[in-house]
Amino acid sequence: MAGTVLLTGASSFTGVWIAEALNAAGFRVIAPLLRERDAYADVRRARIERLERIAEVRFARALGSDALLRDVQMSGGIDVLAHHAAHITGYRDPGFDAVDALARNTAGAPDLLRAFRDVGGRLFVLTGTVFEAGEGGGDEPGAVTPYGLSKTLTREAFDHWTREVGLPFGRFVIPSPFGQLEERRFGWHLFKTWFAGATPAVRTPRYIRDHLAAPRLASAYAAYVTDALASGARTTVARPSGWVASQGAFAERVAAEASARLGMDCRVELADQPVLEEPLVRVNDQPSWAADWEETAFWDGYVAWYADLRRRGAMD
Repeated sequence: MAGTVLLTGASSFTGVWIAEALNAAGFRVIAPLLRERDAYADVRRARIERLERIAEVRFARALGSDALLRDVQMSGGIDVLAHHAAHITGYRDPGFDAVDALARNTAGAPDLLRAFRDVGGRLFVLTGTVFEAGEGGGDEPGAVTPYGLSKTLTREAFDHWTREVGLPFGRFVIPSPFGQLEERRFGWHLFKTWFAGATPAVRTPRYIRDHLAAPRLASAYAAYVTDALASGARTTVARPSGWVASQGAFAERVAAEASARLGMDCRVELADQPVLEEPLVRVNDQPSWAADWEETAFWDGYVAWYADLRRRGAMD
């Protein structure tokens, strides 16, 4: 056994993949979830069912709750506290409240970190995003969108608190993930429109983004945690990169892979996008992470995932 990881946010799209990769790497995974089991339905229920096969799932364990704090105190030892959860409701809305999100992302954090340290905790890992200040490359060093600001503030808060309690602070910066188990993301828009017999519009085809398949992201996470534990360094960071391409090129790639597997004429319509409301480039810089993967099998599974959602009427 490589150790024990307490992973928040494990029921999210990327969280399930990360939990599976950690389990495959030999870690025991404890997954505290926000709600009771019956509160999860459709795609989210499918994630829970998959998560339950490889992790110790504990329901009604909100960040900042006494129940979660007791879990840590009574755990008998946790090696890694991996904080993957974040408040994202309405994250694309210009009115997204970054300060409220910060409060949600850090609820009860000082007490939780002290309890984690006291049971022998060795590493705290925070999931970040290329939309934070100082991330993503390009010409704009500041945070992108209020959501990016909330993640920047969350990072600074945990950097402070981990220093205060004497814990190593690790960061795992996520670019633009895609794959099975996603919900209402860009791929969802494409497939739902194709299944309706229409052509999806890509409103922001010029943006250069870092498209990282979920299995590669998860494998990179497990490898990073293993390496960070071994290093013993005070601060470490991973910036895994996938396919750096324009949003338009990415949409056309998905269309080609879908057409080949569905027997449908999947096309996309690329808008002109005369104005850039966000920085042109936002990408990571470590393409060597999890370089070996079964790409054909990934595309098979990705397209099959959406085909199954269509059959079950789960995209309505």
